[in-house]
Amino acid sequence: MFSHSPRHLGAFLVLLATTGFAGKTILTKLVYRYGVDPLTLLTLRMLMAGVFFTFILILNVARGRWNLRLDLKSWFLIILLGVGGYYLSSYLDFLGLYYIDANLGRMILFLYPTMVVVIDSLLTKIPISSSTKISLLFCYFGLFLMMSPNLGTPKGDFLLGAGYIFFSALIYAFYLVGVDRLFKNLAINFFVSLNFLAASLFILSHFALTRPLGALNLPSEAYWLIFLMASFSTVIPIYALSTGLALIGAPKAATLSMVGPAVTLVLGVYVLDESVILIQVLGAVLMIIGVARIK
Repeated sequence: MFSHSPRHLGAFLVLLATTGFAGKTILTKLVYRYGVDPLTLLTLRMLMAGVFFTFILILNVARGRWNLRLDLKSWFLIILLGVGGYYLSSYLDFLGLYYIDANLGRMILFLYPTMVVVIDSLLTKIPISSSTKISLLFCYFGLFLMMSPNLGTPKGDFLLGAGYIFFSALIYAFYLVGVDRLFKNLAINFFVSLNFLAASLFILSHFALTRPLGALNLPSEAYWLIFLMASFSTVIPIYALSTGLALIGAPKAATLSMVGPAVTLVLGVYVLDESVILIQVLGAVLMIIGVARIK
């Protein structure tokens, strides 16, 4: 069916990726119920996903599809971006989800397109348009409504978790700007594979220096959840999204990805029994509208 309609295939792949990324947030909260700390979870996720990325990288290099001959500066920048985009950003995201609900965490992370706009404006010195400023107001007022039930009685853990995920989104925004400016002409799957493997080395080093090996001894249920996260919420979405982007383009892909927070909200309520009140739903809608309006 999809072979006769690349647009349908592209849309399907983007929706698949969006659902997978939304599922990562839910799976993270489920794993935490087994007493797993954020660094151990991230380490196991990167180990399992790293096997897939290594296999794909070796297979494509062996077939001559990807060329590893890059200059020293390019290797340094790839490692630097990988550390930011897949190590620091992921670690802060996992830390934040240790303290706050999946729905709020996903919505804060969803702010990264607004941050890309601001960063790009600062770098290019091109003022942000009035339309985009209105979109930014929608996003951040929506976030305020999402957080409002907790703001009346601030808790240290809540503010800490929200702060971690906010900086996770900010670092990821810098990562995207860096990729767009420095490696626009490099095959995206090749670039992502190198990024992910570089970040994995730093995460493994972080774990080796701060955790005993026994921390990896977890209940079998936790391993299965992490495997699902590594495969269906990491590897498959990353490659599905890059392929979908190539088939339907970034604007349509961005529009389809708007369903991500909605998927997380529904799963958070029905899988994690998280409570959501009307004002938070309104805030989520405003944020989605705001991000959708950004050009």
